[in-house]
Amino acid sequence: MYYDFLVKIPENTGKITVNRRGETTYIEYTYARHYNAEKKYNVPQRTTIGKQSRVDPAMMQPNQNFIKFFPEVALPDERNHSDRSSCLRVGAFLVIRKIMEEYKLPEILSDYWDNRGVGLFLDLAAYSIICENNAGQYYPDYAYNHPLLTEDMTIYSDSTVSRFLSSITSDDKVGFLNQWNASRNHREQIYISYDSTNKNCQAGDIEMAEFGHPKDDQGVPIFNYSIAYDVDNKEPLFYETYPGSIVDVSQLQFMLEKAKGYGYRKIGFILDRGYFSKKNIQYMDACQYDFVIMVKGMASFVEKIILKHKGSFEKKRSCVIPEYQAYGKTIQEKLYADDEMDRYFHLYHKVKKKVQSVDAWKIKFKKWRNF
Repeated sequence: MYYDFLVKIPENTGKITVNRRGETTYIEYTYARHYNAEKKYNVPQRTTIGKQSRVDPAMMQPNQNFIKFFPEVALPDERNHSDRSSCLRVGAFLVIRKIMEEYKLPEILSDYWDNRGVGLFLDLAAYSIICENNAGQYYPDYAYNHPLLTEDMTIYSDSTVSRFLSSITSDDKVGFLNQWNASRNHREQIYISYDSTNKNCQAGDIEMAEFGHPKDDQGVPIFNYSIAYDVDNKEPLFYETYPGSIVDVSQLQFMLEKAKGYGYRKIGFILDRGYFSKKNIQYMDACQYDFVIMVKGMASFVEKIILKHKGSFEKKRSCVIPEYQAYGKTIQEKLYADDEMDRYFHLYHKVKKKVQSVDAWKIKFKKWRNF
């Protein structure tokens, strides 16, 4: 990808090569030489670092390789103000700006950056929401036809965006989350929905990326990230990133300690089945946290409960849950043999899902029979 600004062609005798192909002249940089033992001479290894300007032969339009090999060259921070659409899309921007002001995000962020940094950070947040994209190289295209929160609606280049994001430290992230959660109402009862996922990493040497147990195993290192969400007020509270080799079950207790550290006391948790373990449940009991957790249906103790109550509620009108078109029943049982209390188990049956499951089995049986 070539940037939309010009820089001076490096004066590096012996390493800079001009290569004209068609109507375009490319500037190439020799970054190494490989000795060919058979032919007994060095073979230069080159890469393109830019395209020569047609107006000024001493200037060129750089690409990402130029930044890699010439990091000391100062690049322009701002885009040309003339590169802006005559018609700006303001609808979604006005709504997002109003929400940012109500949550006092500019005031919180001002503790970490100047007006330039705060404006750019909020613009990047608005860009990710409106365009459903977080690729920095496309931000200037968004800024071309949207209003901005930066001073004088300055359009910053994608290289500036990259440098800005790289400058955000762990202390900045922790400080923001501390202030954000300090402003929540800790007196009211809330339910936190907490879930995690993993991301395949192909970005090279990243310390957090490790081999683990991904849902989509592509044979590459992964890292995990999770988010805690206030179900009642529909607000994100905090997020976590942790190495790919750490499983969800072992991460839960650290998250509970983090929630306690933020000052939350009257809370319940809504958890995925990946966090289900006897130790985690005992830990939540010790913290006196309420919780709703999905249970793995094939677990032996769950299977016994399901078979025990099978046929007792699936066709009863009194057990219908209209909004979900399902049937449900709540019972009390001990979770494990040495459990100190009875737990509430919520059993559900959905006719539509049953039909789909039966159809899927019929297809499998047909394939097996043909085989």
